[in-house]
Formats: sequence, C-alpha cells, structure tokens
Amino acid sequence: MLRSPRAAAAGRLIGSALLLCVLGTALLIDVDTGTLGHQGTGVLLFLSTAAAAAGAFPAVGIKLPPAVLAWAACGVALVSLACSVGLRVAAGSGSNLDQASDTYTLFEPTALMVLLHVTARRGSPAGTAVALPLLMTALILRPLVIEVDEASSIVALILTLVASGALASGLTVRLVVVSRRQREEQIRLEQRLSFARDLHDFVAHHISGIVVQAQGARVVAARKPQAVGDALELIETTGAEALTAMRKMVGALREDTVPNTRASGTDAVRALVADCRLPGARVDFTETGPADSLPADAAHLVERVVMEALTNIRKHARDCTSAQVRLDVSHRRVTAWITDDGHHRPPDGTGYGLRGLSEVTDAAGGTLTAGPGPETGWHVELELPLPLRQVSR
Repeated sequence: MLRSPRAAAAGRLIGSALLLCVLGTALLIDVDTGTLGHQGTGVLLFLSTAAAAAGAFPAVGIKLPPAVLAWAACGVALVSLACSVGLRVAAGSGSNLDQASDTYTLFEPTALMVLLHVTARRGSPAGTAVALPLLMTALILRPLVIEVDEASSIVALILTLVASGALASGLTVRLVVVSRRQREEQIRLEQRLSFARDLHDFVAHHISGIVVQAQGARVVAARKPQAVGDALELIETTGAEALTAMRKMVGALREDTVPNTRASGTDAVRALVADCRLPGARVDFTETGPADSLPADAAHLVERVVMEALTNIRKHARDCTSAQVRLDVSHRRVTAWITDDGHHRPPDGTGYGLRGLSEVTDAAGGTLTAGPGPETGWHVELELPLPLRQVSR
C-alpha cells in the first residue's frame, strides 16, 4: 500500500528526530566521561569529533544537495583518517597511549555510520563512490591504530558488521527510490502513448470527416446550392465534436488524468457507427450476443478499432457504396468485423493507427488482422478473449 505524502513526510521527520537524539546522547556520554579531555588524545579526538558532528548533524536535520552531502562525507572521513594517523604517530613517540580505548569515542563511530547510511541513500553518484570506501576505512581503522590484539580486532569486527548494515540499508533505500522513479517514468510514458493514440483515434477521425464533408459540400455547391447549408451544418457539428475532444485531452494533460472522450460500454460503438458519414455509402451495424454486458475495457478497444477502420475507409476507400460493422459477443470472446466494398490505395507504410492498436491488442491477449477482402474492399477483424489480459503499469 502506498503511503500518502503527509504520512511519508511524518515518517521521515520521526526518523530524523530519532537519529539526532542518538547522536546527541552519544556526544553527551563522551563529554561526561571525559574522553575528549584525555591528556594524550584529547586534541585529536576533539578535532575528529567536531568534523563528524559538522557532517552528521546537517546530513540528518537538513536535506543537503546530493553533491554537497557526498563530498562533505569525504571530508569528514579524511579528517577521521588523518586523526587516526596522528594517534598512531603519537603512540610511536611514546605518548601516554596504553589502550585502544584511549583513541576512540562513542560519538564518532555513531556519526560516521549515520553519515555512511545517509550518503549511500542520497549522495551524488561520483561523490558517493569516493565517500563510502573512505567512511568504511575510517570506521574500521581507528580501533587498530595503537595495536592489533584480540580486543581491538573484536571492536573492529563489530564496527564492520554494523557499518555494513548501515551501508546495505542506505543502498537498499536508494535502489527502491530509483525503482519507484523508473516506474513513474514508465507510467508517464504509457500515458503519453495513450494520449497519442487518443489523438489519432478520436481527433483524426473527426478531422478526416470534416475534410470529406468539405469535399462533398464543394461538389454539392456546384450542383445543388440550396443543400450547401445542410453540409456546412454537418461540418460545424463535426468540428465542434473534434474541438470538444481536443479540450478534454488538453485538460487531461494539465490535470494528469486520462481523458474520457467517449460514451460508456457498447453504446460508444453504436453511437460511433450511427454518427459515421461516408460520402455515397451507407454503414450497417449488426450485433449478436450479450453486447450490453461487454466489459468497459473490451468495449473501449472495440470502439477504437472500429473508429480506426471507419476512418481508413473514409480516407482510402474509393467508390465505396457500403461498409459493414459486425459485433459478436459471447461469455468468453468478442469478435468485431469491419468490411467495405471500396477500392483501397496501397498502404504507404506511414500509418500508426492499426499498428498501435495491434500492439495494444496483443498485450490484451487478442489478435487484430487487416488486409484486402476476398473479392474487393478491406477487411479488419478483432478477436479478444474475455476477460482481457491485465497489462502491468
């Protein structure tokens, strides 16, 4: 289940508050125990603690830019490594460093682990690739700078395990975020493809009708001027329908919703055939079976195929006298045939309508075929299983 933005923000706020409390508690413990005031290590430990605090507290409390976060983590790790080198030099010079615990605080490893997690989660790629190895090295090296014995090795092993967990959790969150963004981008792409198909299916259908009606009006004007008014009225109605479809699509693009430019169910197919105007030809529609119970997704695909087929008849079928649309619905399958008796021009290979609908049909588990009829005309056949195969989005 997806969380709401408000719940996600509240979760991030609570997580940041808990991390800040942990860091603050660790720092208070170090101050209370006097570790930062040790005679031989106090100055170096104070410097490394200050650097860790300067990097960890802003990283948790403020959403830093990814590049700033990653390179700041690099700086903190380098300061910690430099202090480790300084502690080793001090131990070699005979300073009062008898135990590995003299070289370590509670706050610094906690801060470095928090910084490791946050950097792995949202640092810039280049900076993160440099920062993560440095932070891991700084964490593991500190217990071993005085001497490598059983106690220091155990501490280093524990830090390695905990740091690996922090690193893994940060990288996991990063991958989840990247995956979510990819899914969102895929959804946007599918929506753009859907809008493109609707533009072709609905608007091109109306525009091609306007062109054909205007051509017919020009012929009528020469032979029967008094009938021009009816032709112009039909052109106006078709243009208004195209404008309405365009407005719905533009509104959908602005509101990031799917446009609804059609009636519901099989009524859309009936209305489409009833409103279709083919010059000099009639369009017949027949249906068998429980067409009114056809699911909405199947009815929508049938409508788009019928629309595309009728648009192609209007644009390409010469000397067409009749077109037939047949719909056969059963409980397991729906089949649609669209045929005409015209003479079609050879396809030029530039059409996107049937090609895109064929891809959608295949994804739904059906088949779409189109080609010359057995004698004349063109034949389009759509066959879909019920229910349609669900395509993941």
